[in-house]
Amino acid sequence: MFLDTSNLEEIKASLKTGVFKGVTTNPTILLKENRNRSEQIKDILELGVLKLFVQVVGATADELFEDYRKIKALNTKKNIAYKVSMDLSGLEVVKRIREDDQNAEILGTAIYSSDQAILAAIAGCSFVAPYVNRMENNSIDPYDAIEKMRLFFDERDLSCKIVAASFKNTSQIVNALTSGAHTCTIPYDLFLQMINKDVAASAIKVFNEQGQKLEKMK
Repeated sequence: MFLDTSNLEEIKASLKTGVFKGVTTNPTILLKENRNRSEQIKDILELGVLKLFVQVVGATADELFEDYRKIKALNTKKNIAYKVSMDLSGLEVVKRIREDDQNAEILGTAIYSSDQAILAAIAGCSFVAPYVNRMENNSIDPYDAIEKMRLFFDERDLSCKIVAASFKNTSQIVNALTSGAHTCTIPYDLFLQMINKDVAASAIKVFNEQGQKLEKMK
């Protein structure tokens, strides 16, 4: 999985678990920390993150590609992947990034349908990110869309991976994964909800209490 945050403390805590392969960000997430984008990127990478997704921004293909160049200048260890929103300009930029660096990892983001994801994969995206909760809010079945994406990718042996995103509860995460998403990017609070269960905490407390009694026995 990937952690959807730019908060350094959340990243530090999550990296200790062995669950996360990297971190995803977007302008909204970065803005929450109220710090310069470049500084945040450098600080996150210094924590030892193996893959950091950073979104290119711009109103035109030229502006998007210019922002890609700015981000690439920070990518000294080749552990930054580029997020590109999937519209017509985005498709063009994916092609231009591929021509500039054939080994670049690109995530097609703002995915709301299977046909959009299919075009992103054909254009050369390494990953696509269907927005699960936002799709549901717009009366779009995200799980049906994920199933169709996965079927298309698998039948044609495409290397593009589905990184489901945009969640409001843990059931959405599980449903996305069981529908065929290769992985997910999730916020820290939902990660905690996935692992910290009240019933489990009660059982763990009993185990620890009984364990302490065992230690006192001679």
